[in-house]
Amino acid sequence: MLADLRTHVARRLGLTEEEVFAGQPLSAVLVASPSAINSIDLLDAFAGALADVGVDDDVELPTMTLDHTAEEVVSALGKQLATTSS
Repeated sequence: MLADLRTHVARRLGLTEEEVFAGQPLSAVLVASPSAINSIDLLDAFAGALADVGVDDDVELPTMTLDHTAEEVVSALGKQLATTSS
């Protein structure tokens, strides 16, 4: 499911998965994205991806800064999903 989430986040940002999840901070992803203008657009990409994979009612987006990576966001979401499925 997390692989699908990564795919949908990247698609919504108009980037490849490698561009989004290469370990750079979210601020760099924001600059690289042709569709995201601000941090709200990043939030929307993650929220929309959660809806795309059908888990938007099961988790809350973590509070993170633009210094965090997209992988850290996905990891935090994965931890939430692991607790809801046990």
